[in-house]
Amino acid sequence: MHPESFESGDDRPVVPTAPVEEKSVARTPSILAVDDTPANLQVLAGMLKDRSYKVRPVPSGKLALLAAQRDPPDLILLDINMPEMNGYEVCEHLKADDKLKGIPVIFISVLTEQLDKVKAFALGGVDYITKPFQVEELHARVETHVKLRRLQIELEETNARLAKGDRRKNEFLAMLAHELRNPLAPIRNALQIMRLTASQERQRPEDEAVQSASAMMERQVGQMVRLVDDLLDVSRISRGTIELRRGRIELASAVHHAVEAIRPQCQSMDHALTVTLPPKPIFLNADPTRLAQVVGNLLNNACKFTDKGGQIWLTVEREGKQAVIRVRDNGIGITTDQLPRIFEMFVQIDTSLERSVGGLGIGLTLVKNLVEMHDGTVEVHSAGVGQGSEFVVRLPIVVEPPKPPAPKPTVSEPPPTTARRILVVDDNRDSAMSLAMVLKLTGHETHTAYDGLEAVEAAATFRPDVVLLDIGLPKLNGYDACRKIREQPWGKGMVLIALTGWGQDEDRRKSQEAGFDAHLVKPVDHAALTKLLAELRPTPA
Repeated sequence: MHPESFESGDDRPVVPTAPVEEKSVARTPSILAVDDTPANLQVLAGMLKDRSYKVRPVPSGKLALLAAQRDPPDLILLDINMPEMNGYEVCEHLKADDKLKGIPVIFISVLTEQLDKVKAFALGGVDYITKPFQVEELHARVETHVKLRRLQIELEETNARLAKGDRRKNEFLAMLAHELRNPLAPIRNALQIMRLTASQERQRPEDEAVQSASAMMERQVGQMVRLVDDLLDVSRISRGTIELRRGRIELASAVHHAVEAIRPQCQSMDHALTVTLPPKPIFLNADPTRLAQVVGNLLNNACKFTDKGGQIWLTVEREGKQAVIRVRDNGIGITTDQLPRIFEMFVQIDTSLERSVGGLGIGLTLVKNLVEMHDGTVEVHSAGVGQGSEFVVRLPIVVEPPKPPAPKPTVSEPPPTTARRILVVDDNRDSAMSLAMVLKLTGHETHTAYDGLEAVEAAATFRPDVVLLDIGLPKLNGYDACRKIREQPWGKGMVLIALTGWGQDEDRRKSQEAGFDAHLVKPVDHAALTKLLAELRPTPA
């Protein structure tokens, strides 16, 4: 190598210095100049001195890597022909290091062959300057890449802050769901107690009012549970953690479940709901629960934004290779400027105080995401304010012929629920006592405990058939309480059911790993709990 004497300077090659503990946002840009010829390093330093760059000259490839690792620069000017380790090898090592791979590398060399330049860019270089060069060229290229590097760092820091904020949001939503579900559990239990006691007593004139109030409260609890579930679903979709359990299903079945769920809300608003299904079955490759959620959210939206006594039409039909679901109403309609934003999160059609429609503005966001996950589309139409609206969902149809039905099993149906010894564990005493009362009214023998250690002791003395065990318990959490019970000879055959406000997929996985047989989320669906208890086999002696 021969030095190109453009300018002179008194800078000398130095051994890499100790790392700088903290870099200021307004600090001088740092440039690592790497060349085995001291005179070339002096020239580069002199050229960049008047631009207020901090130039750190390094005389070899190995020292360059050490210097970069100790104090990463903003940019590296890298010679190619160097002994021991050439510039290409230095660049390869830099790009293999997660901490250093983002540093821009400008190759400076006397090599002019096109293949040399191609190799430099292929290894991750951002620029290539051929010696000899003009000072202005060096300044322009260095300044450009230093600015780009600063912008890249700012973008990475912004992304990191956003990711951290997103994690905190998801953690908050999970905690919020847990805290909201806990008080809902005793309320739903109390409603079940009222229903059970009313069915066992002689009817009185005032009982009709009580039953009406109970039904109203049950609807509101159901709505609250729905809002909590929607919040968590939006979080799961935004993180890409929601999974569809797809299979061959008949569309009418999912629609039926959605209609039955929304019917009480329609009746309370005096809406006329007209459902039209196709004459022949339509089969989809879909998740039946999520598809029912899509139809349910659209019907719920129509109910909310249609004045009392309105009309709602649900039509399912086949168009070519697509299934088409239409939900139309004669409600308040949607303005032209609102139509493009209707599926955005937290967007409300009417936020005026006069109307004060409930909801979080995430139901339609869920619809759009779930439909697209099923390889479908959803669109909305409205002629304007007061003209109603129509949502149209299109989903691909399964066209292959149906498989022959599997032979029916010869085993008998699960026996009706038999009386069992059930231990209910919850640190919320209202929740524990109310659930124990419900179970007692349905013929079971119950016992309660209010912390993890008490749960293990009660399981040892009461010897229940079933343990309904909360997770967030004082003294000993539900996971560890489950493990301790399972460790005992008398606990291996017990049926342990996690009954908790934590309902994320990760929570279910932890329950299974701890040894639980099932995982139910508060407020418990009593029909689901009754079905689960009925299907349990007798505990082995």
